[in-house]
Amino acid sequence: MGEFRYPQFCALARAAEILGERWTLLIVRDLSLGPLRFSDLRRRLSGVSSSVLSERLAQLEARGLIARRVLGPPAGSPVYELAETGRALQPALLELMKWGTRFLLPPRRGDHLEPSWAIPALEAFAARSATPACSIELRIPDGPQTHVVRVSGGRRGTRLSRAPGRSDVVVTAEPMDLLALIGGWLSPEEATHSGRVKAQGDLTALANLPKLFEIDFGASRLGNAPPT
Repeated sequence: MGEFRYPQFCALARAAEILGERWTLLIVRDLSLGPLRFSDLRRRLSGVSSSVLSERLAQLEARGLIARRVLGPPAGSPVYELAETGRALQPALLELMKWGTRFLLPPRRGDHLEPSWAIPALEAFAARSATPACSIELRIPDGPQTHVVRVSGGRRGTRLSRAPGRSDVVVTAEPMDLLALIGGWLSPEEATHSGRVKAQGDLTALANLPKLFEIDFGASRLGNAPPT
């Protein structure tokens, strides 16, 4: 089947032709976190068939959004990664995430959640205006590995870093518990006392976490917070 085309001389129409196919934006989202093998993408994109994934990857490679390369030894595996044109999409992806949060709640039964998806979400929700001066290291377990992000507040807003640095408190939490903390549905006291969140360091700094982010869940959905 040929690619769908809008008969319009419009940049948005061109973008929609490329990104409007099912799974395409989600492939770009996952590759924005780093190179992945076909099997990695297949597992993360629960519900996609191998044939559809192969077709989408071929289309994105032909368009210059992604590239394929072979890892060096000992792995020697082919991986897909974003090319320059694909990386240029990342600011737009973050804005789409912010907009999509209006329709995120309530969670739907059977939804798959990858812990690594919390990283671009944190980038999307980081406050742009002045925030409390503090530094919080967030640790998100993901099977045998742990994703580490340091969020810092200040006059220029919230900044995220994957580099080592000083932190007032180190927080270890699953993605849904982290969302509840940032959204204000789970208090730091309840989170630590219940054991859902582990914190080491200055526990008073943990109260600043919701102030470091700006999330709009939509007025009609404020009563649909994840259960705490």
